[in-house]
Amino acid sequence: MVSMWSETGLLPQPRSGVHYARLTISAEEIASLSARLISRWQQFVQYEPVSRSNRLREQKPFLHNADLSGHPQSELLGWVGELAREGAYLLDELLAGEEGELARFRDHLLSLLDRENLRIRFDSDLDVPWPMLVVGYDSLLDAGLLAHDPFQLFLGHRHQIESTSGAYADYWWVSDRSRAVGSVNLDLELENVTLAADVVKLLENRFDLTTRHFSHELLSDLARPVLDEDLMYFFCHGSYEEHGGRSWHALRLSDELTVDAPLVDGIRKSHTRAAARRGTVSLFHPLVVLNTCYAGAPATTGFTGLSAAFVEHGALGVLAPQVAVPQVFGAEFALEFLNRYLHQEMTAGLALLETVRWFAAAYRNPLALVYGLVCGLDSRVRSSSPEGMTGP
Repeated sequence: MVSMWSETGLLPQPRSGVHYARLTISAEEIASLSARLISRWQQFVQYEPVSRSNRLREQKPFLHNADLSGHPQSELLGWVGELAREGAYLLDELLAGEEGELARFRDHLLSLLDRENLRIRFDSDLDVPWPMLVVGYDSLLDAGLLAHDPFQLFLGHRHQIESTSGAYADYWWVSDRSRAVGSVNLDLELENVTLAADVVKLLENRFDLTTRHFSHELLSDLARPVLDEDLMYFFCHGSYEEHGGRSWHALRLSDELTVDAPLVDGIRKSHTRAAARRGTVSLFHPLVVLNTCYAGAPATTGFTGLSAAFVEHGALGVLAPQVAVPQVFGAEFALEFLNRYLHQEMTAGLALLETVRWFAAAYRNPLALVYGLVCGLDSRVRSSSPEGMTGP
C-alpha cells in the first residue's frame, strides 16, 4: 500500500484526508531496482573514458576530481542523462499499474514531484534512493539532451527530501547554548585528503569539539547515558561486511574494529529504554553526518542500517551517501554542506538542497545527489548569542 497527504493544500483532499492505492510491484522488486540504480551511480564514479582507438584517455576522472566543469560536457551530460533515465525508470516501475485508484494516485503524486522547492518526507521502511529518482525525463527526449539540463530533473535537485527508513525521531531538540557542542570522528588515513583539514577547522570554529580517531573512543562515549552533541561528523572508511551469505554496513575509524548498527544499538538501547520508561528525553540528539562509503545505502534483509540505528536512539537525523563516494568529493561536499548548515544556519534539508544545486551549477557534478537524509529535515544549529546569528 502507498498513501500520501499534504498539509499545504497542494493536493485535492478526499473525505478521508489521505490518498492511497495498492502498488502492483512487490517489495522485493523495489529493493532489487533500488540496488540496481545505486549500482549505476557507482559505475559513474568508476568510469574510465577511452579513445576511438580503444586506448584509455583518462583514469577515472569522476573519482579523482570533484570539479567536473572542465570535463567534456557532452560526455558528462551523456552520463547524467543516463542516470536520469535510470531514475525515471525506477519511479515508473514503482508506480506502474492501470487500476483506477492507482492511476489517480500516480497522477497526483507526479504532478507534485514535478514542482520545485517542496518539503517532502518519504515515510517508508523500504530503502529507496529517493533523491536519485527523476520526473520529467521525457523532456530530454523532446528537447534533446544538450538543450535541457538533466541535473534539474532529479528529485534531490528539485526538493528538500527526507526519508524515515522505518526509523523515527520522536522528539525535537533545540539547543539554547551560546556555543554548540560537536565531534569529529576521523580516520587518520584520511587526514591529508584535500580539504579534510578545512572541514575540521570549520567545526573547531563553530563547536566545542571532541576529536576521536579510534573506535574505542567512540564506543566509550556512546556508552555514556548523556552524549550531548549537536552534530557528529564522521570522515572514515565504510564497507559492506559479509559472512555466511549475509552482508551488513559498517564503518571503521583508525583501527580494525568495525562499528555497525547492532553495535550502536547494543550500546545505546539501555539508555534509550530507561528514558522511555521514565518519560524523559535521552540526551543523545545530534545530526549525524556519516561521510563514509555506503553508509546510507539500503541495508540487507534482516539488518538495520546505520542511519536508522542512530535515529532510533535519538539522533535528529542522519546524512549519508548511498555509494562509495570519492574521498576528494566527500571532503568538498562536507565543506559546502556544513558551511550552509552552520555558518548560514540553514536547516539540514535546505542546506542539502542548496549544496546539490551548487555542485550541479558550479562543478557540474551530480554526486551530491547520492547523499540522503534519514529524518532531520528541520534540524539546525543556532547560536543564542545575538552576534552569532548570521542566518535568516
